[in-house]
Amino acid sequence: MDKVRVIDNWPTPEAGAPNPQVLADDNRLVLRYYTTDERIAVIEFPLVYIFTFGSPGDESLNGHPLYKHGLEFYRVHEIEDSSWITELEKQNSVHPRHDRAWFLKDKRHYVFTFHDSTLECVAIEKDNSLPSVHICETKEEADRLFH
Repeated sequence: MDKVRVIDNWPTPEAGAPNPQVLADDNRLVLRYYTTDERIAVIEFPLVYIFTFGSPGDESLNGHPLYKHGLEFYRVHEIEDSSWITELEKQNSVHPRHDRAWFLKDKRHYVFTFHDSTLECVAIEKDNSLPSVHICETKEEADRLFH
């Protein structure tokens, strides 16, 4: 359980001051941060099921439960066979029409580790709700996507 995999083809957060920002509502999450090559990443999850944003930062990342499974500093990860998704399914199982297979289908667990914070989210990914990853050269370009 909890197989941590680094997503190498997504933008790597800048180690010193990535300045991550989150914009979210009931369904959608947009994340923005500075990358190692001084550009700005804007990543949108059209269907986010749940997210957390805050502690731990890099000074206490080794206290995160996924650290022992390979969570790395200043990286983007996907967690395969996620215990968090399993826990969410168990919580939802009290619903009278709960269907385990349907609940687990299309859910993916992501972890972004930054200098002072960590963002974790479980996204629902279907053909019409895949994450979009943008790398912007200017703040103005990032501002247009971060809405």
